[in-house]
Amino acid sequence: MSRLSVLRVCALSALLAACATSRPPVVDFSEAAKSYRSDDYLPAFEAWTRHAKLVQDIGTAMEIWATFKSWDFRQAYVARYAKVYDLADSEREQLAKSQQETARAVYEIHLVSQSTTDKWNDFDRRTSPWRITLLDGTGAELAPTSVKVEKLPEVYENEFFPTRTLFSKTYTLRFVRPEGAGESFVGPESGRMILRVASPIGKVEVAWEAKDVSGVR
Repeated sequence: MSRLSVLRVCALSALLAACATSRPPVVDFSEAAKSYRSDDYLPAFEAWTRHAKLVQDIGTAMEIWATFKSWDFRQAYVARYAKVYDLADSEREQLAKSQQETARAVYEIHLVSQSTTDKWNDFDRRTSPWRITLLDGTGAELAPTSVKVEKLPEVYENEFFPTRTLFSKTYTLRFVRPEGAGESFVGPESGRMILRVASPIGKVEVAWEAKDVSGVR
């Protein structure tokens, strides 16, 4: 087994173990520059990915894996992507610039979901019974500005977002960052970000917390 394969198995095993505990790993919401290498990607993916299930009498009604594409995560992604695709230094710099601009403009979540009934997995439809919201540590909410179904190449998704399954759908959720004084949504500065997916069937929530969350609700 290659070193990368070993790392992937270890990272996913750690992710499953983290999901089994009541408290997920803490994260860094800051814009600090990191010197990530290609091999750092899977640990970063693990740190920024959350898993939750909505279990009913019929079984698992909805199951999600959500990866918060923070600037910290994106730096690790750039390092791995540059290695995989053998980017020149100028190409890597351009990719990093693009990733940072996106991180500053929107909160973006890579969402993989599967459900007992296929027709329930319809987050992108206007008629979907699911309400998706992003909450900060104060309880303020943001609605997504876009929910897009992604048709990603299997080999790409296996490499960069290995939570996909044979029965899942992949979405990109985007929430525009509020700007200006007086905005109620504090965002990562509150120390916590929560993705909530709710419907008449029930709801699932996943959260990302910073190291300094003392005093945050």
